[in-house]
Order: sequence, then structure tokens, then C-alpha cells
Amino acid sequence: MFRLLSVLMIIAGFAAVAYGGMRFLVEEPTSAPVSVEAMEMPEPVEADVRVADVEAAKPRMEEPPLAKMTAPDIAGFEDTEVDMASTSAPSVLDTLQKVPLAHETPERAKFGRPFDVTLAIDGTGGDNAREALPGRGNIVEGEGFVGVKAQATLSGAAFDIEATTPDAQTVSPLTQNVWRWRVTPRETGSQQLTLELFALDGDEALPVRTFRDEIVVEVSRFGQAVATAQSISPIIMVIGGVGSLLAGLFGAARFFRGH
Repeated sequence: MFRLLSVLMIIAGFAAVAYGGMRFLVEEPTSAPVSVEAMEMPEPVEADVRVADVEAAKPRMEEPPLAKMTAPDIAGFEDTEVDMASTSAPSVLDTLQKVPLAHETPERAKFGRPFDVTLAIDGTGGDNAREALPGRGNIVEGEGFVGVKAQATLSGAAFDIEATTPDAQTVSPLTQNVWRWRVTPRETGSQQLTLELFALDGDEALPVRTFRDEIVVEVSRFGQAVATAQSISPIIMVIGGVGSLLAGLFGAARFFRGH
């Protein structure tokens, strides 16, 4: 029994040292702050310019003679009306079209195990947004307004989120537009994902639809152990691993010395 305990302590020590050392090497060192005093600023150049020289350098603009307007000309302006609606730029709302949309998320997820979130809109004039989804999770359908281009984002504090499709897309009149994200849960319990759809007009993004989905993140014993290990500092893990390794080696040495 004592020999088995020593072997387990040696194995646990090796594992802790290896894992902690790997995490320590992966972490990027913080760059040293840049001192403002160390930066040399160029001295200002004094310009010897007199006010009289500036005034003399200004070009002389001659005022144009006043145009004379005859009575018939003035009468011609009385019946002239300016159509302000035709000269003003079209509003962003005038360029939007209503489209069906659908998105899919899982109802439950495993801690540390990635899953996919999918959003689809149908700008073809049909109602086939749902058909572009995998159909294996919880599907929510609705409608939204989009313009020539649309953008979709996914956020959630308890998840690592990686977009696998472009965030901004041109709305296609031929087939559905699809957005996909690879999502990895980093916390357990009931967590929220927020899906937002925007209509793009140049550099402006107009929010048109928002979905908030609750996902229950479950964890196994192995996942719980991984979560606990990730919460421990790499240096403390290495020190604990070295201690466990030395204790296991000391116990093994005493066991074999006694025999």
C-alpha cells in the first residue's frame, strides 16, 4: 500500500510539473513600460515671421461687381419651387428589407467541449432560413431588417468564441447567408449567449435584432479537475508537483531500503 502511494505521488508530481511548466512557457511576458522621459522630443523651431510679411503675402481678392437683375428675371423666380425631398440623401431605413432568419444553439453543453452556433437569413424573397441550419439543437426563428450588407456578432463572458465565417456579409439574392461560430464553455452552470444582427451602411452599423439564449453547461469529474488545475497559478503548480515528486521518491527509497 505504501509503495502504491509513493508511485502515485511520483506520477502526480511529474504531471503537475509538466502541466505547470507548459502553462508557464505559453504565457507571454508583459512588456516593459516605455518611459516618457526616455523619449526625445524635437525642439520647437522658432519661425521669424512678421505680421507685415504675412499681410503682404495674402492675395488681393477683388470683389466682383454686383449683378443687375431686371424685373423679368425677378418675376421668373417667383414660380420656382425647390424639391427638398429629391435633393436629400436617402435614409438608411429606406434601404432595409424584411427577411426571415433563424439561429441554432444547444440547450446543454459540456465544460471545455466546443459546440457550434449558427445563424441564417434568407434574402432571396423566400422563407428558407431554417433549412440552412444543421437541425441538431434548439432553433429559434424570427424576422429582421437588413440592407445591402449585414453583420452578425456572438458574445458571452463564460465562453471562448471563434468566428468561422466572415462577420460582415453582402446579403445574397441567390441563397441564404450563414454565420457560424465555434464556442467553448469556460464556466459551468446556466450561462448566456448574446447574438446580434446589424444592418451596415458604410461605416455605420444599425442594430436590427438581438437574441439572448440560456445554455446549461455541465461538467464531468475530469472536466472539474481540469477547471481546478487551470485556476491554479503555474508556479504554484510546479512547486507542488516538485514537492509531490520528492515525497514519492523519498517514500520509494525508504521502501526499497527496508527490503
